[in-house]
Amino acid sequence: MFKTLLNKLQENYFLSFIYLYIFIMPWNFSNGIMGLSSIILLVWWLIIGRRKSYFFKLKNIFKFKPLLFFILFLLWSYLSLLWTEDFEWAEIALKYYKYYWIMIPVLFTTLSKEEALNAFYIFIISLGIYALFSVSIALGIVEILDSTTNPNSTANPRGILSYAIVTPYMAIATLSALFMALRSKTFTIKLLFAFISLIALVALFLNNGRAGQFAFISTLFILFIIYRRYIFNIKILLGIIFTILLASYILTSTGKIDRLLLGLQEIQEPEKTNYSGSFNVRIYLWKAAIELIPNHPIIGSGTGDNINEFIEYTKTHPSGATWIRTYHNQHLDTLTKYGIIGYLLLWGSVISLLISLRKYKYYFTLALIFFSITFFDALGDIILLMKPYNNIFMLLFLLFSIISFYEKSPRKD
Repeated sequence: MFKTLLNKLQENYFLSFIYLYIFIMPWNFSNGIMGLSSIILLVWWLIIGRRKSYFFKLKNIFKFKPLLFFILFLLWSYLSLLWTEDFEWAEIALKYYKYYWIMIPVLFTTLSKEEALNAFYIFIISLGIYALFSVSIALGIVEILDSTTNPNSTANPRGILSYAIVTPYMAIATLSALFMALRSKTFTIKLLFAFISLIALVALFLNNGRAGQFAFISTLFILFIIYRRYIFNIKILLGIIFTILLASYILTSTGKIDRLLLGLQEIQEPEKTNYSGSFNVRIYLWKAAIELIPNHPIIGSGTGDNINEFIEYTKTHPSGATWIRTYHNQHLDTLTKYGIIGYLLLWGSVISLLISLRKYKYYFTLALIFFSITFFDALGDIILLMKPYNNIFMLLFLLFSIISFYEKSPRKD
């Protein structure tokens, strides 16, 4: 695989840049790097597009229903400006989609199925390197300033990103790399992805993101249901036992299990504590969103007004959580902004994509892992409105769309 990839890189500098673009995307080194690299990507594509027949392939975007549904969701989010009043909040919300309009035409018309799969491998390798980075911080090998706690923080080795991002990263890398290792027939590749899976599993429970850890466990449960006939395989059973023991050891030795138990204690009587504590804050925010959704159930309040409605809600529902300006739940955020129509377009596009991949077990499972972790993590965070996960969601949606659209000889195993 890597020899073929190296040959392609030597032959095609534009493809090399795309792979570099994908490799650095999860790291988000600076605010300007995504903008600069996206502009270079677009200009380069425009220069070579006619010669490479990329422009001719643009029509394929409208032939692929999942991607068409997702574009309709984007258009719906812009259309909601017609019934929103606060354009300042609207601008903040819509800026998370700005690079989508470059990524969609460029990547969908440029990459072949094999190149899209290679791009996914590169993405997982990038996450694996970040996992190694995170574990190195925890072991004190690497020192980095943690602005939320103290210098050289080993208790929450999030590195240069928020732990709310790092933890789902590690969940994706753990399960994707494990599945890739199990399916690989090359010993070197199998060993590489097995190592990435193991180091990402360690980093997953070293970091503080409970939403990401919940998403990992929930996705693991779904995979068990789908592949339940393999559960009693001795290797899989040993793997499950090892995962449980390792997770228990890390959570206990680092004191994170106490943090989880404290959170569970807090939610027993949230109103008596004025919704104080991490879990209770979320309960208050979710309660507010659920009560506000019926105000505009079909089309939502508009992309800029859902937070203003929450602020009005807090005036008659006092709590220690009234200062927060997010619902801490991507599903509720989407419903309050764009209503049932917007919500169905967004997650309907994901379901449609998974259905299009259902005949191809390998691709389907990799896609399911990513979208399932995103779905469950979204219950505790506005994950699609957090950098750089917002761009990664679009990237992976495109890669799996390309694989599905250009699959000519499906392997139905």
